[in-house]
Amino acid sequence: MARPVTFLMSLALATFPVVVMGCKDISRFGTGPDESYCGGIVPGGFVRQGFAPGVAMRLHIDPDRLHDAPGDISTDDGTFVDAPLRPIPQLAHDSLSTLDFGEGRVRNLLLGAQPAQGATAYVIVSLLENESVEVRVLRGAPPTDTEAVPVSWFGPELFGVFPLVRQKGTCEF
Repeated sequence: MARPVTFLMSLALATFPVVVMGCKDISRFGTGPDESYCGGIVPGGFVRQGFAPGVAMRLHIDPDRLHDAPGDISTDDGTFVDAPLRPIPQLAHDSLSTLDFGEGRVRNLLLGAQPAQGATAYVIVSLLENESVEVRVLRGAPPTDTEAVPVSWFGPELFGVFPLVRQKGTCEF
């Protein structure tokens, strides 16, 4: 009987480093009390909807609270005003939680945030290997029939890509 137990212990010890190494430490992305990630929207109209050119975003993030209060976002046009990022609990049990697109990303977080007007928007926060962050905001899709989906119930469509870098302060807004 000792032999199977020994084998199982050996197997556990052999696989432990693989399991631990698979978990990437993202604590370095946390913003301190006087820090923010700041940056402007990618200017191309083909990757921008519902945001004016030149809109800036501010992000605060707490990697230790991803499960309940991961941070907040604001934009200088007032679309988002200290909007709490909201985790989607069901993602913890879905393969979508391992969303991976593009190289150079440590981790991608799929969250919700409430704009000042309209329905909740999806926010994808990509933590990048160079310690910057990229945020994508999306809400809605063009209706196939303008009569079918009244815009008033969910607000205007939103799509924007915001490359952000860590800075001291609050991004000047």
